[in-house]
Amino acid sequence: MNFSWIDKYVDGVIEHCCSSNIFEIYDTLNIIIKRVDKDDILLQGNEAMYIRNFQGSEIVFIRDDLPYQFTKFILTHELGHAILHAEIVQAAYNSKLLNKGRLEKEADYFALKLLGITFDAVNYEGFTVEQIAAAENIPQRFIELKFKI
Repeated sequence: MNFSWIDKYVDGVIEHCCSSNIFEIYDTLNIIIKRVDKDDILLQGNEAMYIRNFQGSEIVFIRDDLPYQFTKFILTHELGHAILHAEIVQAAYNSKLLNKGRLEKEADYFALKLLGITFDAVNYEGFTVEQIAAAENIPQRFIELKFKI
């Protein structure tokens, strides 16, 4: 799967916001970050939930118990949804007609690029995906995506 088209969006966000810092980007784009308990019903069992129009604001609800680096990655992933999938409303996202796997991989790729996460497979030779994810402090699915690109 070719995600190179997403690179232009990443470059555009950095240029528009004059930063690659995810918290500065959220501030510039006026997207609210609301930390909530991991059992909050809004999360629907996820780490975070982006809502385009929540009482007139764009907002990301995110678990309040996540480590800092993991929080940054999840916020960047959710920003990927906000930018790349702007035409998809929340109700449509839950439809069986959408290829949610593709949308998730696109948001994952966006996060990897914006955060500049790179690592050499040679350095992790003999490591399991779980070990690499723990060393890089990112979810396993992102490691799998990174090595498939």
